[in-house]
Amino acid sequence: MAAMQIPWRLTAIAAALAGPACHVVVRSETTRPVAVERVVHPEGAIAHRAILVWADAGRLRFVEPLECPSEEIVRQHATIEVATRPNLATFTVGVIATAAGGILLTTGLFSDRPGTSPATYVGLAGAGVGLPFAIGPWLGNRVEVRDGGAPTPERRPGPSQPCGERPIAARAATLEVGGLEIRGAIDRDGRFAVSPYGWIDAYGAASAQAQDVTARIDGDAGPRTITAVLDARDLASHAADFLAHADFDAVIQPLKLVPGVAAGPLRVALVPGDDGPALHVALALRNDGPGDASGLRGQITAPGAPAIDGRMIYVGKLSRGAAVTRMLTIPLAATAAAALRGQAIDLSIELRDAHGTAPSTPVQFRGALAEGR
Repeated sequence: MAAMQIPWRLTAIAAALAGPACHVVVRSETTRPVAVERVVHPEGAIAHRAILVWADAGRLRFVEPLECPSEEIVRQHATIEVATRPNLATFTVGVIATAAGGILLTTGLFSDRPGTSPATYVGLAGAGVGLPFAIGPWLGNRVEVRDGGAPTPERRPGPSQPCGERPIAARAATLEVGGLEIRGAIDRDGRFAVSPYGWIDAYGAASAQAQDVTARIDGDAGPRTITAVLDARDLASHAADFLAHADFDAVIQPLKLVPGVAAGPLRVALVPGDDGPALHVALALRNDGPGDASGLRGQITAPGAPAIDGRMIYVGKLSRGAAVTRMLTIPLAATAAAALRGQAIDLSIELRDAHGTAPSTPVQFRGALAEGR
């Protein structure tokens, strides 16, 4: 009987030893992004080729678009998976031990002395030891998922992206538009001194056509040239902003009585200035009629003088019995001023108003330019 108890004791010992060895614990950590924050670094901004954009009050502005590098901060969340899986090595040992024990047990039982044969007891012991190792790995397997917290955010380079604009560093520019030459200063914010409505009739901007512009810029880093297109829709939409900020009464009143607009002598002079030479045009008007004139303006025609041709001079409202002299200053490039100095010019101004009551005969100036101060 004592001999028979040996296999069962071995089986109990084997089961106790097989418990921890039956399984393999695998720990794996999975990290997934939960949020991406993009940080723009303006200190690394790169300026691109200058462009011409619209500013307030119907004016133009020269700017350099900026492109900045960026950095992406990826915030993550970690998940820890603890998997208890079968130990295949233990299972293999158990299968081999069980098979060997079975063979020995069979050999002992069929021997001449089945009850006393050592093979019988060794076979029982082998089978008793092998079974826990063969079965144990398949019991108690599981997977546990635990919160791994928030790891340190990952930082990686992001795509470059637009990050605003900056005014160009320039003093003045000359625009070439449809055969006209528009000279003007550029302020520290990149604004061009002459509005497009200095050569396009703001009251008739709804029918204006798109205009190709070539700008020769006198910059701090040397001269440069850019091209742009003034879209017809922009010309129409920004005209109201120009008129709202004008230095004259731009409101159009209903016509009740016909005005009687008459022009006095037209005075034109070439004068020096802090920003270079300029042409002064003084237009004297009076209203002798019974009604008020509104939307009154004139457009210059100067054949052979693209630096002054096409310019607009605005008067706005001219009440009955009133008289006004409107002065238009046209900045000139040094070469344009030299070409006009001492030369006789033929200049006229076509008058218009909101209701078509302005005189149809242009106001004329013919002769040599006076030199002013």
